[in-house]
Amino acid sequence: MCLEIFIRHKKRLLLVLLWLALCSVIYYLHSLNIVKQSLESINLVNEDIQKTPNEFESLVITKLGALGRPARGNWKTKELKEIKRWQKETGFNAWLSERISPERTLFDMRHRSCKKLKYPVEKLPAISIVITYYNEQTSVLLRTLSSIRDRTPIFLLREIILIDDGSSSGANNPKFIEFLKNKYQDLVKHQRLNTQVGLMKARVVGAQQALADILVFLDAHVEVTKGWLEPLLTPILRDNRTCTTPIIDTIDLNNFAYKRATPSRGFFDWHFNYIQLPLLKEEYVALPAPHENPIMNGGLFAISRQWFFDLGAYDEGLRLWGGEQFELSLKIWLCGGTLLEVPCSRVGHLYRDASYKVNLPKEEKNRLIKAENTNYRRVAEVWLDDYKDKLFVNMPQLTVVKAGSLKKQFALKKRLECKPFSWFLSRLASDFLAIYPILEERDYAFGAIQSIGHSDLCLDRRDNSKQHPQLLRCDIDLKYPKAEQRWTLRSFRDVESGSKCLERRGENQIWLFPCHKKQGNQFWFYNQDTKQLIQGQRLSDRQCLEADLNAITVSANSCDEVNLNQKWNLGYINETLMRGFWENVKQM
Repeated sequence: MCLEIFIRHKKRLLLVLLWLALCSVIYYLHSLNIVKQSLESINLVNEDIQKTPNEFESLVITKLGALGRPARGNWKTKELKEIKRWQKETGFNAWLSERISPERTLFDMRHRSCKKLKYPVEKLPAISIVITYYNEQTSVLLRTLSSIRDRTPIFLLREIILIDDGSSSGANNPKFIEFLKNKYQDLVKHQRLNTQVGLMKARVVGAQQALADILVFLDAHVEVTKGWLEPLLTPILRDNRTCTTPIIDTIDLNNFAYKRATPSRGFFDWHFNYIQLPLLKEEYVALPAPHENPIMNGGLFAISRQWFFDLGAYDEGLRLWGGEQFELSLKIWLCGGTLLEVPCSRVGHLYRDASYKVNLPKEEKNRLIKAENTNYRRVAEVWLDDYKDKLFVNMPQLTVVKAGSLKKQFALKKRLECKPFSWFLSRLASDFLAIYPILEERDYAFGAIQSIGHSDLCLDRRDNSKQHPQLLRCDIDLKYPKAEQRWTLRSFRDVESGSKCLERRGENQIWLFPCHKKQGNQFWFYNQDTKQLIQGQRLSDRQCLEADLNAITVSANSCDEVNLNQKWNLGYINETLMRGFWENVKQM
């Protein structure tokens, strides 16, 4: 019966199916055209925002980068040139950022164990989020705000306080500010400072306006993830002198992919570089429980408003930026508080390219360097006690910087009965001291690394932004050359200069990277007979440092004892120590 009906109406059914298929194709092509037109219409460049507030809403159409995936496309030559230009100007792919939805979706980035945890939500305090920015890209700031609004329980979010630290470009356009007001109503409070006062003072301005009992400081280029806030607040509920930090994930600067980071413990080395140490064994076993964090990364943390101001907020003598995370972390620990990293709280952070340089006049660059050195000097004088001498040996430039008056800081230490820095080291730094001891073993060699084949050239790290050492004209004094040409073959069997070490990557590339003191691709030794500087502990892996005059740099190549480009003089060699170089070292 059914078969007969089908045969009788077969032509009609086929016509209906054909019509439906044709409509589907037309609709699909029409949708593609809409998306294409939408993408082409998005040109939210920060220097010239010509859109009305309602037109910002059209930005949510694009699906580029949705769910935190890489945002990729078949860019044309003209678009690739624009990408390169924006990348050079901003340090990340700002061209692509303008084409990614400000309300893009993200996967739930938490570990599965975190999703099972329950928090006393009804008891958690509300927060005031403080965000400061200077010349921030509009699209990046919009994603920060949208992620906060969409992934934060509304009953816990009292306000978002935006402080524009005297921007001269970017998200300081009046039309953009008006758009924020219309979109977020009373949730976002915006204040523009007339002049740039620096990160620390701008944050304090925001904190002073806050109405909630808990402050959460965030950078203007982040994206919070699902469930980020509750685990961050719970430890503070138990003890209001606890400060908490999230896991800081990475938003890829090229394609905005969201990349998970691993839990770690922050610290600083004896050059005041922020470093990350692995978790202690007992902390790793207890994951995803919060663990002690000696030094915060700096930009993202939650703290009781009362406790923040009891600690004196940031030292008012700190200028612009630099060293603020060391100062606040040390105050928290030494003056009766606790600092925890919370693995179940995850926030993505957009970092600029390591080679990015702000195009500033020489006077402005000098001002920034001086401000940073002043900050480091103040932190060292107030909080490191006698251990500051260790820092000054490695950073002699700090000794000629005027720290300014420190009376208020020492009075604060006395009022809060803060512990000495030696307590901090004994309490939190057992593994740190094993890697960065107070008293270093003597070095095997130091001074210039001079090419024998081209005796006027020496290894130089002057332009660290390129992350590769260069070959430049040698300083007059090879034993004690200028800092950029002073290298040390250390007891760790690495070659260090300015806290960076020569590192072999790939087959023959030589890079400058933070010293990890674990040998491997940073293991070097000097053959006094052949005058070769050789990388590699295992015989089968060894290659020699070779001068590349065409690129004015160095590479690692197969060792050749007659190749003059592989021969080097070292400024000074400790002959006694060098004879025992291979003791307790496996050559395999």
